[in-house]
Amino acid sequence: MTVENKKSLISQFRKLTGADTVNLSVNVSTDIREDFNLLVAQEKDLTYAQKQELTKSINEANERIDKAAKSFLSDQKTMTKLAEEVIFQIYDKTFTENELRELIAFYQTPTGQKAAAFLPTLSKQVEKAFGDAAIAQLRAIVSPKIEAEQVQFQQKLKDLKNKKQPSGQINV
Repeated sequence: MTVENKKSLISQFRKLTGADTVNLSVNVSTDIREDFNLLVAQEKDLTYAQKQELTKSINEANERIDKAAKSFLSDQKTMTKLAEEVIFQIYDKTFTENELRELIAFYQTPTGQKAAAFLPTLSKQVEKAFGDAAIAQLRAIVSPKIEAEQVQFQQKLKDLKNKKQPSGQINV
Protein backbone atom coordinates (compact mmCIF):
# COMPACT_ATOMS: atom_id res chain seq x y z
CA MET A 1 0.00 0.00 0.00
CA THR A 2 1.18 3.52 -0.71
CA VAL A 3 1.76 6.32 1.75
CA GLU A 4 -1.22 8.15 0.26
CA ASN A 5 -3.49 5.17 0.92
CA LYS A 6 -2.33 5.00 4.52
CA LYS A 7 -2.84 8.77 4.89
CA SER A 8 -6.37 8.27 3.60
CA LEU A 9 -7.01 5.49 6.14
CA ILE A 10 -5.61 7.64 8.96
CA SER A 11 -7.77 10.58 7.89
CA GLN A 12 -10.87 8.37 7.79
CA PHE A 13 -10.08 6.91 11.21
CA ARG A 14 -9.51 10.36 12.72
CA LYS A 15 -12.82 11.63 11.38
CA LEU A 16 -14.68 8.61 12.75
CA THR A 17 -13.14 9.03 16.20
CA GLY A 18 -13.45 12.81 16.36
CA ALA A 19 -9.66 13.19 16.40
CA ASP A 20 -9.57 15.26 13.24
CA THR A 21 -8.86 18.60 14.91
CA VAL A 22 -5.67 19.73 16.56
CA ASN A 23 -5.54 22.25 19.38
CA LEU A 24 -2.21 24.02 19.51
CA SER A 25 -1.19 26.20 22.39
CA VAL A 26 2.33 27.56 22.43
CA ASN A 27 3.54 30.33 24.69
CA VAL A 28 7.01 31.15 23.46
CA SER A 29 7.29 34.70 24.76
CA THR A 30 6.68 33.93 28.44
CA ASP A 31 9.49 31.37 28.53
CA ILE A 32 11.89 33.70 26.73
CA ARG A 33 11.02 36.66 28.97
CA GLU A 34 11.57 34.53 32.07
CA ASP A 35 14.96 33.36 30.75
CA PHE A 36 16.10 36.93 30.06
CA ASN A 37 14.77 38.23 33.38
CA LEU A 38 16.63 35.47 35.19
CA LEU A 39 19.86 36.57 33.50
CA VAL A 40 19.30 40.16 34.64
CA ALA A 41 18.42 39.07 38.19
CA GLN A 42 21.65 37.08 38.44
CA GLU A 43 23.76 40.14 37.61
CA LYS A 44 24.51 41.48 41.09
CA ASP A 45 26.84 44.27 39.87
CA LEU A 46 24.10 46.15 38.01
CA THR A 47 22.36 49.19 39.47
CA TYR A 48 18.60 49.39 39.71
CA ALA A 49 18.54 51.82 36.75
CA GLN A 50 20.66 49.44 34.66
CA LYS A 51 18.35 46.56 35.50
CA GLN A 52 15.33 48.70 34.53
CA GLU A 53 16.98 49.55 31.20
CA LEU A 54 17.68 45.88 30.53
CA THR A 55 14.12 44.97 31.49
CA LYS A 56 12.84 47.50 28.94
CA SER A 57 15.11 45.92 26.31
CA ILE A 58 13.80 42.48 27.26
CA ASN A 59 10.21 43.63 26.80
CA GLU A 60 11.03 45.11 23.39
CA ALA A 61 12.87 41.93 22.32
CA ASN A 62 9.97 39.87 23.60
CA GLU A 63 7.53 41.87 21.46
CA ARG A 64 9.66 41.25 18.35
CA ILE A 65 9.94 37.53 19.10
CA ASP A 66 6.24 37.29 19.92
CA LYS A 67 5.37 38.97 16.62
CA ALA A 68 7.52 36.49 14.67
CA ALA A 69 6.04 33.53 16.57
CA LYS A 70 2.46 34.73 16.05
CA SER A 71 3.15 35.24 12.35
CA PHE A 72 4.41 31.67 12.04
CA LEU A 73 1.61 30.17 14.13
CA SER A 74 -1.12 32.11 12.31
CA ASP A 75 -0.02 30.79 8.90
CA GLN A 76 -2.84 28.26 8.51
CA LYS A 77 -1.33 26.55 5.48
CA THR A 78 1.99 25.94 7.25
CA MET A 79 0.35 24.88 10.52
CA THR A 80 -2.06 22.49 8.80
CA LYS A 81 0.75 20.88 6.82
CA LEU A 82 2.93 20.54 9.93
CA ALA A 83 0.06 19.11 12.00
CA GLU A 84 -0.82 16.58 9.31
CA GLU A 85 2.82 15.46 9.01
CA VAL A 86 3.18 15.02 12.77
CA ILE A 87 -0.15 13.25 13.13
CA PHE A 88 0.62 10.92 10.22
CA GLN A 89 3.94 9.95 11.81
CA ILE A 90 2.24 9.12 15.12
CA TYR A 91 -0.52 7.02 13.55
CA ASP A 92 1.91 5.44 11.07
CA LYS A 93 4.15 4.30 13.95
CA THR A 94 1.23 3.06 16.02
CA PHE A 95 -1.03 1.25 13.53
CA THR A 96 -0.51 -0.99 10.53
CA GLU A 97 -2.77 -0.61 7.51
CA ASN A 98 -4.73 -3.72 8.51
CA GLU A 99 -5.19 -2.38 12.04
CA LEU A 100 -6.46 0.91 10.64
CA ARG A 101 -8.96 -0.96 8.44
CA GLU A 102 -10.15 -2.97 11.46
CA LEU A 103 -10.48 0.18 13.57
CA ILE A 104 -12.37 1.96 10.81
CA ALA A 105 -14.73 -1.01 10.44
CA PHE A 106 -15.35 -0.98 14.21
CA TYR A 107 -15.86 2.79 14.48
CA GLN A 108 -18.39 2.65 11.63
CA THR A 109 -20.62 0.42 13.78
CA PRO A 110 -23.14 1.87 16.26
CA THR A 111 -20.97 0.57 19.14
CA GLY A 112 -17.91 2.20 17.61
CA GLN A 113 -19.75 5.50 17.26
CA LYS A 114 -20.89 5.24 20.88
CA ALA A 115 -17.29 4.56 21.96
CA ALA A 116 -16.04 7.51 19.87
CA ALA A 117 -18.52 9.82 21.60
CA PHE A 118 -17.81 8.39 25.07
CA LEU A 119 -14.00 8.11 25.14
CA PRO A 120 -13.24 11.86 25.04
CA THR A 121 -15.36 12.34 28.18
CA LEU A 122 -14.00 9.30 30.03
CA SER A 123 -11.09 11.01 31.78
CA LYS A 124 -13.26 13.79 33.20
CA GLN A 125 -15.94 11.34 34.31
CA VAL A 126 -13.40 9.11 36.08
CA GLU A 127 -11.68 12.13 37.64
CA LYS A 128 -14.97 13.49 39.00
CA ALA A 129 -16.29 10.13 40.22
CA PHE A 130 -12.97 9.27 41.88
CA GLY A 131 -12.76 12.72 43.46
CA ASP A 132 -16.30 12.46 44.83
CA ALA A 133 -15.69 8.95 46.21
CA ALA A 134 -12.33 9.89 47.76
CA ILE A 135 -13.78 13.01 49.39
CA ALA A 136 -16.71 11.03 50.84
CA GLN A 137 -14.35 8.47 52.38
CA LEU A 138 -11.94 11.16 53.54
CA ARG A 139 -14.79 13.00 55.28
CA ALA A 140 -15.74 9.81 57.11
CA ILE A 141 -12.16 9.49 58.35
CA VAL A 142 -11.35 13.10 59.21
CA SER A 143 -14.70 14.45 60.44
CA PRO A 144 -14.42 12.79 63.88
CA LYS A 145 -10.81 13.98 64.12
CA ILE A 146 -11.80 17.53 63.20
CA GLU A 147 -14.53 17.48 65.84
CA ALA A 148 -12.08 16.19 68.49
CA GLU A 149 -9.54 18.86 67.53
CA GLN A 150 -12.23 21.55 67.74
CA VAL A 151 -13.18 20.39 71.24
CA GLN A 152 -9.52 20.49 72.31
CA PHE A 153 -9.07 23.91 70.74
CA GLN A 154 -12.18 25.27 72.48
CA GLN A 155 -10.88 23.93 75.80
CA LYS A 156 -7.45 25.47 75.23
CA LEU A 157 -9.09 28.79 74.34
CA LYS A 158 -11.23 28.62 77.49
CA ASP A 159 -8.15 27.82 79.61
CA LEU A 160 -6.23 30.75 78.14
CA LYS A 161 -9.11 33.14 78.82
CA ASN A 162 -9.25 31.96 82.43
CA LYS A 163 -5.50 32.60 82.89
CA LYS A 164 -5.53 36.29 81.98
CA GLN A 165 -2.26 38.01 82.84
CA PRO A 166 -2.16 41.12 85.03
CA SER A 167 -1.67 44.18 82.84
CA GLY A 168 1.93 44.93 81.97
CA GLN A 169 3.11 41.39 82.72
CA ILE A 170 4.34 39.24 79.86
CA ASN A 171 4.95 35.52 79.98
CA VAL A 172 8.16 34.43 78.31
